Amino acid sequence: MFKKVMLFVGNIIISIISIYAYIYLWIGLSWGEPIQFLSLETGLSILIYSFIFLLYNYLLLRKERNQKMYWLLSLGIGIATVTVIVVIIEFF
Repeated sequence: MFKKVMLFVGNIIISIISIYAYIYLWIGLSWGEPIQFLSLETGLSILIYSFIFLLYNYLLLRKERNQKMYWLLSLGIGIATVTVIVVIIEFF
């Protein structure tokens, strides 16, 4: 049970960090120009997010028996969190 809670909470926190990393890199590198999806900021934030996501989930799930299910769950949590944050920022 504790491991599932850590899986949910950890992946949500990692997703939130990735959004803030993207905003920070966008402000720091593009000086407020319009957001572009094919840019250095996007690539760096995706690399940072992917590295942290893979490392965290590998360390947490390396001894689990049903790893595939947990990896898919982690990926779904990450995508859902980023989607919710983007929708909130865009429409509210």
